[in-house]
Amino acid sequence: MTASAMDLEVLWSRLAASGVGQRRFVSIRVDDAGPLDVHAAIRSVDRSPCILFDLPDPNGVGDLEFEVGGMRCARAATDGGQSIVLSLEDGARRDLFATLSADLIAHATDVPVEAALGSVLVRLDAWRLFLRSVAGGMRRREIVGLIGELRILRELAEEAGGLLSTWQAPDDGIHDFENRGHALEVKTTLGAGSRVMISRLDQLDDAGLERLHLVHVRLFETPEGETVQDIVDAIAAHLPDDQSRRLLENALLRRGLSPDDRRARTGLRTARQQTAAYAVTEAFPRIIRSAVPPAIPEVSYAVELAGLAELASAWPDVRAAFIDRAS
Repeated sequence: MTASAMDLEVLWSRLAASGVGQRRFVSIRVDDAGPLDVHAAIRSVDRSPCILFDLPDPNGVGDLEFEVGGMRCARAATDGGQSIVLSLEDGARRDLFATLSADLIAHATDVPVEAALGSVLVRLDAWRLFLRSVAGGMRRREIVGLIGELRILRELAEEAGGLLSTWQAPDDGIHDFENRGHALEVKTTLGAGSRVMISRLDQLDDAGLERLHLVHVRLFETPEGETVQDIVDAIAAHLPDDQSRRLLENALLRRGLSPDDRRARTGLRTARQQTAAYAVTEAFPRIIRSAVPPAIPEVSYAVELAGLAELASAWPDVRAAFIDRAS
């Protein structure tokens, strides 16, 4: 059982009540932190809560310094030598800081000693990207879009767990999925209608690709439907090992889904009404970067899919072709 956000708050409160001395940090070791030495700490100068990860080999990690979302990461000298120091710089984000700290500690457990610090650093980078791009949790339309991507990812993972790496959306890929020259751009709608929004010039650009398909996932809301967490759990069950499941968790965080965002994870229940695929060729109505003046950096527009039956492809055939690229 790893330290929870509440456990860390108890430690920070004890440290704050004990007073500060001449040292830069007043700290106490966190129990159940796996193979790493982790300390909850209070920064003496301003009593800000911190988490310290001891660095047994300071030369074994690269540049760690950043400040984003009211939190700061830096390397610093501590009583034990060198440490990675995570500090809260904005008191209004204390709850999130406690969640982040507990989540990082959890990623140091249940892994071999030699891999523990690396696991923490990968997770920390995912948090950095999350904090840079998300404020206040995912909005409803963002949740709907994520559900569509996860439904496609589940179908791929059911066939081959190694296809997790084809999900490019968490890393701001040009297209949501890409596998050896075949890309899928997923658009998800909730309820009736077949109009989808294209938010960037590159989304329907097939330059450099052998083929590109727009995949329309149409959902409807129902109490008997699945939540985001249900779909995530199903994907994880098809992955081959714990390392792959950690990669999934990090991808979700980079995609904007916080571990404690209950509204996003369990608040919306949907079922799939239809999945349709459309070949994006010269005949597909689209606006691409080469067709607009350089002075126009981005364009967003709507595409009505109802009149594009001649470009439709059977989704199972498109999915099978995408999966076969891995072989």
